Amino acid sequence: MHTPVLITGLGVLAPTGIGRKNFWEALKKGVSGIRPVDRFDASEFPCQIAGQLWDFNPEDFMKRTIVRNWNRHVHQAIACTKLAVADSELDAADYDSERVAVCIGTSIGSPNEGYCEQMKAYEARGYRKVSRYASSAFAGHSAAVHVTIDLGFRGPALTIASGCTTGLDTIAWGMQQIRDNRADAAIVGATESPLFPMSFASACSIGILSKRNDEPEKAMRPFDRHRDGIVLSEGAVALVLERADHAAARGARAMAEVTGNGSASDGTSALMLDPEGKALSRAVEAALQEAGARPGDIDHILSHGVSLEMYDRCETSAYKRTFGDGAYRVPISATKSMTGQAYAAGGLMGVGAALLAIEEGVVAPTINLDAPDPECDLDFVPNRARMNDINTALVSAISFGGTYTATVLQRAS
Repeated sequence: MHTPVLITGLGVLAPTGIGRKNFWEALKKGVSGIRPVDRFDASEFPCQIAGQLWDFNPEDFMKRTIVRNWNRHVHQAIACTKLAVADSELDAADYDSERVAVCIGTSIGSPNEGYCEQMKAYEARGYRKVSRYASSAFAGHSAAVHVTIDLGFRGPALTIASGCTTGLDTIAWGMQQIRDNRADAAIVGATESPLFPMSFASACSIGILSKRNDEPEKAMRPFDRHRDGIVLSEGAVALVLERADHAAARGARAMAEVTGNGSASDGTSALMLDPEGKALSRAVEAALQEAGARPGDIDHILSHGVSLEMYDRCETSAYKRTFGDGAYRVPISATKSMTGQAYAAGGLMGVGAALLAIEEGVVAPTINLDAPDPECDLDFVPNRARMNDINTALVSAISFGGTYTATVLQRAS
């Protein structure tokens, strides 16, 4: 028997809102967080829109020295972790700090931010003028490091970088730390800030960004035949995981139990996905097996739903492969239609939406789904939220190169 692991806290920074309440209210109403970029001059690019953290002020969450010396993905990681810890009331728990594990993932972090400034210093006056924080600031691991420092956790600490599956992979790691009795609680999360010129240039070079600049809120169109690409966004999400018996002993509110995780890969191409969705199907089946659940037990799916034809069709095929005719009865939400594509943090935004759907009995819509792709003919909850009692939810994530992760969440008993 596995040690039950509960999610007791959620912290979210999303283009649709800061904090779980603002995030969820926007999703339920179908409000997009996509607008014209103002972080830099994007006029040279065919895509000039993004999902920024419009209302985020790092100094609301940390000292000015941390804001000055470290990059944005670190700021986001600290902020969302503090929100999650407050949400779970973890400060009131009597946990040994050496028994709290931390895993904060990032796919690319925010490398441009410090690099440009330090490169100017180096070119002007040599290496002696480069900040002593520079090499650490560039590192993706700096987010996890600063979460441990700022909040005083001293247990196992790790950074995961597995592209868009990163967030879900941090859950699997944290869950295993608890099950292996290496920790009593785990802070897991992901942070991403890919809004800088080279990030846009690289995405434009392979033609994956939407050009719908005149209607930014309508640009992300998962599963719609008129989609023309993704919109990049920044964001961060953190969760508090706890042993169920310890959480119960301290009277913690349980948002849900994490019952299963599964991963798989195509192993064929860095740029293409298997259109039949075989590997994603294997990942979902592995998660269901670990959860002790059957396909028919799933009441709701939070999809990867990234607004690229290849990804959308692969995902649809995978659900049909796993759920058979039952795939047509499951409401499937694509919340990236509102938040944009935040790479490592995107899967955990889906987890956040799944947790709140379980809590409230409401499934978020997939906005801009006006003309469904005939190959994507499942119930993607077009344009309006829906009342739906949710006991068990599945969250899926797809990364470049055909790597897949799925997580099963169940209402805590």
